[in-house]
Amino acid sequence: MKKSLFKLQEYAVFTFISTSQALKAERVLKNASAEFLMMPTPRKISTSCGLAVKAALENIHLYHDILVNNQVEIEGEYQVTTIDGKIHSERVNHG
Repeated sequence: MKKSLFKLQEYAVFTFISTSQALKAERVLKNASAEFLMMPTPRKISTSCGLAVKAALENIHLYHDILVNNQVEIEGEYQVTTIDGKIHSERVNHG
């Protein structure tokens, strides 16, 4: 599945308030056997932390719950679409 995450044209991105929170998210998601990739945070989305989590869009709510339940501080969650090499993003709100 990880190879296919590279090629997704539509996906979820989680951003974090700090690098330590991004690394904590990586640890938590690995422990949950989640399918995800660590990636540089797209500058169109955030400039606060250089690392983000990329996941299949259908997992956004599940991964949100896993991260929140493990006290990971999420800065934002985005639905990202790549069209002709350009990134389009929309913030996702839970609640």
